Amino acid sequence: TADDSWEWLLHIWNGSDETWNPTDASIYEIDIGLDTHLAWIASNANLSMMPPGVDCNGRGWVMGTGTSAHCMCDDGWDRGSDDWMSCVPEGSTEVNDGNLTDPHEESLGEYEIGHSTVTFIIDKEQRKRVAYSGIHWDVGDFLQDVKALAEE
Repeated sequence: TADDSWEWLLHIWNGSDETWNPTDASIYEIDIGLDTHLAWIASNANLSMMPPGVDCNGRGWVMGTGTSAHCMCDDGWDRGSDDWMSCVPEGSTEVNDGNLTDPHEESLGEYEIGHSTVTFIIDKEQRKRVAYSGIHWDVGDFLQDVKALAEE
């Protein structure tokens, strides 16, 4: 929980300059859309250490960690031939000749793979309170849950 030395500040991801920008707007005043990315960040946090608001050029999600990290790209998109952390339109790059290690193939033996995701909404005590599974859930319901927890 916050104390006198810091507080939670709402930030919005700015895709143009790829930074988290603080906002004075109330969460109730922000229009939430498919490209809206929000984060509550401690006022004393180093913003350069925050993960980006969009992974894989906004066309996928990151699977794995460290040297096994790589993008799982949306339909119609592929990982770049030299950059496994980006997604490019299918057919826009030449197929790699096999000289680079595929982190997806390398990671398959390391752990069980689940291509599903769970989004947790945490409360002020950092406890997981609400879970949304998959990627197709109602944004309005999600925002209502965030607002309800913010008011507790």
